[in-house]
This record gives sequence, C-alpha cells and structure tokens, in this order.
Amino acid sequence: MKRDVESCYFAAQTMRTKIHQSFHELPPEVHNSLRDSLLEHISQINEGTSTVIVTQLCVALADLALQMPSWQRVTLDLINRFSQNNIWPLLEILTVLPEELESRSVRLGE
Repeated sequence: MKRDVESCYFAAQTMRTKIHQSFHELPPEVHNSLRDSLLEHISQINEGTSTVIVTQLCVALADLALQMPSWQRVTLDLINRFSQNNIWPLLEILTVLPEELESRSVRLGE
C-alpha cells in the first residue's frame, strides 16, 4: 500500500519531534524497540522516497543515537546495516549526526 507524501512526512516529523523533545520520558526498556522500529522504517527508503521524509527519519535516528547511551556502536551498526544496499540514508544519518550533536536543544546526558 502506497502512502501519500504528506502523511508520511507528518509521521516522520512527529517521530523526530517526539524523540528530540520527549525521549527522556520513555522508560529505558523500550529504547531498543524504538530504535529497531526506526531502523526498519529507514530500511524501507528507496529512490522514490521523498527527501523531506528521509531527512526527518534520519534526524530522528541521529537524535535517538545521541540520547541513547546503551547504543554504544552506533556508527558501526549503521554502516553494517546500510552500506551494502541502502547508502543514501546512511550518508544522510552521518551528515545530520554531527549537526544534531551541536544542537543546543538535544537533551544529552539527561
């Protein structure tokens, strides 16, 4: 089933916003499940996926990685998962990760 761009963008943006602003409210036992779900959505990205959706999903994952101390091998895990078949989201994540690290609004260490 093909979804329209506006609905997918809204969902991706909502996910990014919730992770960015409210991740600290989630109990630690659901962090891995959220990460795995987000990785699965990013795995579905293809050349037909709107760039605005890709960016929102990748920023969400970058914010998650920065706020999830239990995910210790972020870069290696991402390279292993995306370098063979899906390089576009990998490059996007690696681009936005340092940008999000510099963001004053990401809640690091809380």
